Amino acid sequence: MPRCAVLLLAFVLCCVQSPLAGSAEGDSLLADLKVAFIYNFTRFIQWPEAPADQPFVIGVVGDPVMENRLRVLEQESRQVNGRPIAIHAYAYPGAPDCCEILFVGGAADAELEAIVRRTAGQPVLLVGDTPGYAGRGVAIELFRKPDVFRKTERLRLRIDPAALRERGLVISAQLYDVAEVMQ
Repeated sequence: MPRCAVLLLAFVLCCVQSPLAGSAEGDSLLADLKVAFIYNFTRFIQWPEAPADQPFVIGVVGDPVMENRLRVLEQESRQVNGRPIAIHAYAYPGAPDCCEILFVGGAADAELEAIVRRTAGQPVLLVGDTPGYAGRGVAIELFRKPDVFRKTERLRLRIDPAALRERGLVISAQLYDVAEVMQ
């Protein structure tokens, strides 16, 4: 893995803080940080090989704001292993048909069990930002954690290794080093 990728992830995980207050600026920064995390997950997780002519699909369900923010990856022509990134929005209870990453927003909470069942056994990385999702089948939960002085907070991640194993995804030990890992 290139050293610059490790440094970029370390910077995002350790240095960037956002205000605790729910200001528009703070919310915008938080959404941008979530996009950066999701994009960087592509560098630390291995999916089964796919044809180079197929896009790397990042799906979104239950969060139109994240869908719009993730579209920047398409607009900037970002790629994963030479495959262009495509963003697909899914209406629930519609089943995600084919994606490598599925971001599950809080508005899809009532559908989470169905989403987990429909994607079970497939190499789909489920990511969410709703508290408790990591214990309900989502492999990576993004959450905010206040600093020691409770004036700012950091965006952190919680990993559920069982959810990753069930989907046949291999994660780099470097990602485990910067995350809370569920037992």
